[in-house]
Amino acid sequence: MSRITRAAPQPPAQILVPGGAEAFTMPLARDLIALRTRVVDGAWRRTDAKAGLAGAHRTAFTGRGMEFAEVRAYRPGDDLRNVDWRHTARRGRPFTKLFQDEREHPVLVFVDLGPTMQFGSRVAFKSVIAARAAALLAWAAVEAGDRIGGVVWNGRTHREIPPRGRETGALALIRALTSSAAAYATSDRPAPSASREGAMLALARALRPGTHAVLISDFQAPGACSNISRLRAGSGLSLIQVFDPLESTPPPAGVYRVADGDTEQTLDLRGDAARAVYGEPFRRRSAQLAATARHCGATLIQLATNDDPADVLRALIAPLHPRAQWRAP
Repeated sequence: MSRITRAAPQPPAQILVPGGAEAFTMPLARDLIALRTRVVDGAWRRTDAKAGLAGAHRTAFTGRGMEFAEVRAYRPGDDLRNVDWRHTARRGRPFTKLFQDEREHPVLVFVDLGPTMQFGSRVAFKSVIAARAAALLAWAAVEAGDRIGGVVWNGRTHREIPPRGRETGALALIRALTSSAAAYATSDRPAPSASREGAMLALARALRPGTHAVLISDFQAPGACSNISRLRAGSGLSLIQVFDPLESTPPPAGVYRVADGDTEQTLDLRGDAARAVYGEPFRRRSAQLAATARHCGATLIQLATNDDPADVLRALIAPLHPRAQWRAP
């Protein structure tokens, strides 16, 4: 966890909000559960002419179901039972059928609670905002009748949550969020270098045709973008980049002490040149992430620690579900 203070002669003025293990105690768990009240019934549901029929539920995701949707090139992992043999014979390479599924669909969320997420200068740590975003998505999926699961990575280990329906899936994800963060805060073991890659591989193994994957992270870990490129989301991939305003915009001009618990250095932000290049690492990382999203056909959303996740997530849900909306706080 980093700490930034203004250097002497002025009295030290800590910028970051306090955090650590207490940031993910029972009060936050109750907060994540209470976020269900922000989700309007049917927030992830799109209605159509069949909506008047009892039990009708149509989503924007495609998968295996009753109503034909389209034909596309076969991808490794597709169900062989859905191969379109007539189209395959005509084109000389395998094609598979996609169906509009009127039942539930898995929504898998990857939540990064690693070391770089334990930072925040506005409202809360990035890890807390990520947890709130994941909880909102989980409750939205529950209201739509979709299954929710995912992978939670805390910088040392990861926890896998199989997709489950109704409240069971959302509560399992919330338990994984709180327990993973607590385990990180109370452990002094160094993080294995391959732990994040293992978490991403776990997510990739869980993906099936019809699954929508959502990655919530600051994407600061080495190789984060290359791992995204290896994902094979069945129907959709969304990236939520969590950041703190202090990463992109410098604080008021002055000299600051920057400490991460082990090392400390001085940051002089009095000159125009230093202030001009201050946010360059964040800008480079954001540009690389945007390029990766375009390459993967993924939706990219930026979520600041001083944003209301419910407001920002409208940009993710609205294109898929035009009637999506959230309750006021």
